Amino acid sequence: MSNQFRGEASFEVEGKAFRVRFSWNAAAEYEEAAGKHLSDALFDIAREKLSARSLRAMLWAGLQEHHADVTVKDAGRLIDKMGRKEAQRVMGVALRYFFPELEIAQEKDPDPLPPAASA
Repeated sequence: MSNQFRGEASFEVEGKAFRVRFSWNAAAEYEEAAGKHLSDALFDIAREKLSARSLRAMLWAGLQEHHADVTVKDAGRLIDKMGRKEAQRVMGVALRYFFPELEIAQEKDPDPLPPAASA
């Protein structure tokens, strides 16, 4: 079960439940895999223009805490099965706790904001 207040989101693919958690470790894993800063990707999420490489890396990084056996290519296969829009929705839910300013950026500010301090 996901807990959006802890940076978690859940989804199901082919009857199997997955839980994404976006933490500082997930952020670092994402940046390494995608080759870009997470704060740069936030603006892309808000505009629903996240690249395939970034979305795949983001989903993979978020899955690592609860599903360490999922590879980057597995994450891409999950996106194939659930669709890009659903994958972006899942990541948006998981990132709201870690980056609460994401909603603000979507509504008011076109510039990416720096990460929030962890609680």
